[in-house]
Amino acid sequence: MAMNESSDHPDVRIPTKSALDAIRARPDMYVGEFPTGALLMARLVETLLLLDAAPLKVACNGAWYSLHADRDWLMTESGVICLDAFQRLIPLPSGGRFYDRAEVILTALADAVATSDTTGVSWISGEPDRWPLPAGLDLSLLPQGGRIVAFHYSKHDPAGVASRS
Repeated sequence: MAMNESSDHPDVRIPTKSALDAIRARPDMYVGEFPTGALLMARLVETLLLLDAAPLKVACNGAWYSLHADRDWLMTESGVICLDAFQRLIPLPSGGRFYDRAEVILTALADAVATSDTTGVSWISGEPDRWPLPAGLDLSLLPQGGRIVAFHYSKHDPAGVASRS
């Protein structure tokens, strides 16, 4: 057990769960008691507005949700694409106290997540064969860039009411 020497509580342990496991265990802490595809999209839109990635275009095609941003918010100042936001909790102070970016929440809760930039499509989670993109969902970008994120969400809430599918 690792112990902080300045701590008065020697039994306090540092959690070793991954961010994805923590979100799956307590989705209510991130998107409310009954997550839906629409709530996940709302959380992503809010994050991207706070990251100044607007204008945004949102669409829903069955259980697939997609968001197109004119600015690639995952590109660092040095021009490198960083997909860490899909795997780690990254604080976003402009969202308020204890506000984390939404990309990791999508990875934890959605059936599948894919993203595209001018170099092509990357599947973050899920299998393309199991969660094929619908014919009406195009992940290709115009040459001027930007980013598209698409996710599939088909889970049901505990009351038995299906999320929008």
